Amino acid sequence: MATPPVVRIADLELFADCTKSELRQISSLMTYLQVPRDQVLMREGGRANEFVVIGSGTAQVSRQTNRGVVTVAEVGSGDFLGELGLLAGTGRTATVTATTDLAVLVSSAAEFRTILHIAPSVADKVVHASNVRAASLDIAA
Repeated sequence: MATPPVVRIADLELFADCTKSELRQISSLMTYLQVPRDQVLMREGGRANEFVVIGSGTAQVSRQTNRGVVTVAEVGSGDFLGELGLLAGTGRTATVTATTDLAVLVSSAAEFRTILHIAPSVADKVVHASNVRAASLDIAA
């Protein structure tokens, strides 16, 4: 696995409106991980335990339908995943598989809630994205 670049949260759109103090606090609540190509990050129906922000690389989001497994999105640098299940208290709504080596930032459910509390701009973006995604998947957010 090639070494993905280190992720700086200040460079990611999700955190663009954060103050320096908020960025410091958020940094302490996220863990940097390298994920190899073809690894499943989360599986549809699985327990929602973490929030993931992609720093570099790409991943495929797929869902099981009556037509079989369907790709619903391709995600990459700056995109985030896992918020639907965490906000709604439900299982994972999709399977996410790395299509390249990834550099990601991960927070637990408790850390995710803390991030939303300390950074209202992040909370606004995450809730908005969650509502849009839930509507596109025809599920309750």
